[in-house]
Amino acid sequence: MKIRHFKDLIVWQLSSQLSKEIFQLTKTFPKSEKYALTSDIIRAARSIPSNIAEGFGRYHFSEQIQFYNISKGSLLEVQNHLEEAKNIDYISEDVKLNYYKRYHVVEVKLNKLIASTARARKQYKNETKKKKSDK
Repeated sequence: MKIRHFKDLIVWQLSSQLSKEIFQLTKTFPKSEKYALTSDIIRAARSIPSNIAEGFGRYHFSEQIQFYNISKGSLLEVQNHLEEAKNIDYISEDVKLNYYKRYHVVEVKLNKLIASTARARKQYKNETKKKKSDK
């Protein structure tokens, strides 16, 4: 299948679904966390698919990779917040591990997206050099 839109990317679909689930999960957090942990984890979870989408829309390969790497950073931030939530008994170990496993799948797919974008950049540079040398 040809990828024509960021929504076609499986990694975007998975991270978007997880973002929705994190939002639902935080509804169980105490109201006192509304402007602290709740806000932080929601922002980080939303940042993952948002940066994938923004990277997809960039023209230059290096910019695409930069945004995909920002997504990876946000993914690790979500995992950190899940660890915090577990440590203060807002979620169970099982809930945390379930999210960790699913975010690991997203991380693997993000790494593959970054690698394929880097390969495309290298191929483009090689083709550009070849065209210049053929002139």
